[in-house]
Amino acid sequence: MNLYEDQFSNEHDFPKTTEPVKFLIVASTGRCGSHMLGHALHKTGCFGFPLEYVNGANLAEWKRRLGTTSLKDTIREIQQRRTSPNGVFSIKLHYPHLAQFGGFGSMLKYFPDAYFVHLSRGDVLKQAVSLSIAKQTGVWISGQEPTNENPVFSFEKINACLRETIFNDSSWRYTLAASGCKHIDIDFDTARNDLAGTVQTIGDFMQIEIDPRSIPETQVTRKQSGNLNKDWVEKFVSEFNKSEELLSVLNRGCMEKMINKLRSLLPK
Repeated sequence: MNLYEDQFSNEHDFPKTTEPVKFLIVASTGRCGSHMLGHALHKTGCFGFPLEYVNGANLAEWKRRLGTTSLKDTIREIQQRRTSPNGVFSIKLHYPHLAQFGGFGSMLKYFPDAYFVHLSRGDVLKQAVSLSIAKQTGVWISGQEPTNENPVFSFEKINACLRETIFNDSSWRYTLAASGCKHIDIDFDTARNDLAGTVQTIGDFMQIEIDPRSIPETQVTRKQSGNLNKDWVEKFVSEFNKSEELLSVLNRGCMEKMINKLRSLLPK
């Protein structure tokens, strides 16, 4: 995996602390705008820095750099560096990341009484296309060097990304609702179009005072999607509709054959 190297920079560290007093978990899925939101929250100096600390590749690199072996010690070391002065530590988690902790319940032991921001994207197909491109190029965040500069359209790969995204997002929705955890839902387009308002909403939710002057009005990160994403969305929709048409014709043909067979068995 092509690591996002900037996440390890000491420039993003806060003065060392011992124990956070509040936890924020950005419950997200791939390509839902969580990187954009995380950087905006970090810019305020009030939310720590929500990144994918327990993504498998990231976690391995954090352990190497920190000289730790266990998840518990690694999280503790990261918290000492990435907890903001007001005592808030944040982390971004995709649903599969829960396996690193041994499940949702075990994860809560690391972040007791956590606040959850469930970030989702209304246009899931655009999200799936973006995810498919990122998996091929290795570019998940603006500034990363691509491992493959020529991604190839694949209906099957986009379809798999679409199903994966819907499943993981639904898993978050179910888990947060069933567990009774403190959570709010935020849409990607809302966050993108009103970033300052979204940050303030999260601050109000967590009862955190934020200096309005520290809230970024525009995105800190660069937009990655372009004409390729749009072309792939249109091509996927076209191929899907053709396959549905073909399936319909085949089903209709099978039904006609069945009816004719039954008719032949009826007494004359």
